[in-house]
Amino acid sequence: MLVTSLYDDIDFKSHFRLTRNSVESHNIKAGRPGIDFQKATLMTIWYLSNTETFRQVGDRFGLNRGIACRTIHKYVRALSNLLDEFIIWPRGSSETKTVQDFKNLRINYVPNTIGCIDGCHIRMHSAKAKRSDYTNRKMFQSIVLLAVCNAHLEFIYIFSGWPGSSHDATVFKNSLLGETLINNPQEMISKNLHILGDSAFPLLLVPYKATHILSDREKLFNKRLSSTRVVIEQAFGLLLGRFRRLKSIESKSVELMSLIMTGACILHNLALKNNDLFEIEDNDQDFDIQTDEFHQNLDVPIAVTQRNGIDKRNELSLR
Repeated sequence: MLVTSLYDDIDFKSHFRLTRNSVESHNIKAGRPGIDFQKATLMTIWYLSNTETFRQVGDRFGLNRGIACRTIHKYVRALSNLLDEFIIWPRGSSETKTVQDFKNLRINYVPNTIGCIDGCHIRMHSAKAKRSDYTNRKMFQSIVLLAVCNAHLEFIYIFSGWPGSSHDATVFKNSLLGETLINNPQEMISKNLHILGDSAFPLLLVPYKATHILSDREKLFNKRLSSTRVVIEQAFGLLLGRFRRLKSIESKSVELMSLIMTGACILHNLALKNNDLFEIEDNDQDFDIQTDEFHQNLDVPIAVTQRNGIDKRNELSLR
């Protein structure tokens, strides 16, 4: 019998950072021989929700380190296969609802917003030979999680695994989202809709830079954009507050680290869809959002799209 069966609902959520209903609401048959999927599920979620080593997690669930490690790896891979089921880009009627949700969020908002984007640094320990590639501007090693969320803090797009030294704009350009918005934006969003970002994302709706004395109109637009875009920071805060493993991932495989991040994002969405709320503790709020300014040369397709974003911003600021 698993010791978790002795937990009441409060203790269960305290340890696993999810309610029993959220844990039981997805059905992944990813155990190993002699290990049923229920134990594999609980062990993986425990691993994501805490900072124990594989040896400590295995001991807690009556397994040795090697078996615990392989079971968790297999489960995370199976969980990542649910990406298209739980992280969904809004289209059609869903697109209209997403825009309306942003409108209902607050009085000062940017009209026709479909999502907010940013990058988050996830701490890791890289091989010595690649340390410089993964050392970010804050001088610690990380990989980047690029994400777009809706007004309910649910992720509607994620892209992970790029080295921490990479600029947000570089990560964005190499993501499927970036490639599509550069080459054929109508595949992703309707013409009058916007994705809100900071100045690191030149193709999207970004704030006015303080390279001159901003007018009252420009200041008001920046305030509206900031008050709307804050949801992506809240989503990252909730993700890292719930799944403390993302404070620092220890693995020799970047692919596996990326799968762990993907699995955590899927569980994050699953919890929100189950109304599984979580209060972030003070010591859970330490995470690193990318705030890079954009200072790179643009090729022609990007420059044209950037100009479109600036024109759109200027038009909206007049409303």
